[in-house]
Amino acid sequence: MKKIKMKTFATGVVACVILLASCKKGDMGPAGTAGANGSNGVVPTMTDGFIKGNLSGTRQDGTAFNEAFDFDNYWGTPSATLDSNNAASYDFKITRSVDIFGANTASIQVNTSTKTGSTGIITLSNFMFSKSLGTNKKFEFILGNSPAAAITGLMYNAGTGLFTGSFSFTVTGGQNSTGNAATISGSFQATVTQMYHMVSHNDTGSLSN
Repeated sequence: MKKIKMKTFATGVVACVILLASCKKGDMGPAGTAGANGSNGVVPTMTDGFIKGNLSGTRQDGTAFNEAFDFDNYWGTPSATLDSNNAASYDFKITRSVDIFGANTASIQVNTSTKTGSTGIITLSNFMFSKSLGTNKKFEFILGNSPAAAITGLMYNAGTGLFTGSFSFTVTGGQNSTGNAATISGSFQATVTQMYHMVSHNDTGSLSN
């Protein structure tokens, strides 16, 4: 009985060896057509104009500071825009940063009563300034709200789209991350894209500008 079992087992082993030996890898087929190139995942950065100036005040540790900033880059939007609220209210908007992560960035909105007005109200928002102070040390200034101020010396060339001006904001300690009063002053320049929107007046479509 044992001889029969051993014979059966040996026969099974031989059969498995023969089966494995016969299972050869097939020949490689021809290479397929290359697929389309995918996105490289990088957001294109553009430059046109700037928001630049000086930031001064006192840090939380009592140290005075006076730092220059120069934000030149933008992405995903026009360089700047001009839109109308009504026939006597126009908004210019400009945003500039150093990089897409937003460590150094500023947004400006200027409201005027006419498209080519030389005076208006300027509002600063999303202002952040960051600077390394050495190994494991960093100074960071973050605006807590959106201060507004009167502005003069505006210039907008409707033909070229060039929009320029200067600004100065005094912010309280409660309006920024240092807890102390600070001054943000400087200038801006950008090429403006005028926005047009379809509106309805008595069921008749027209463009407002």
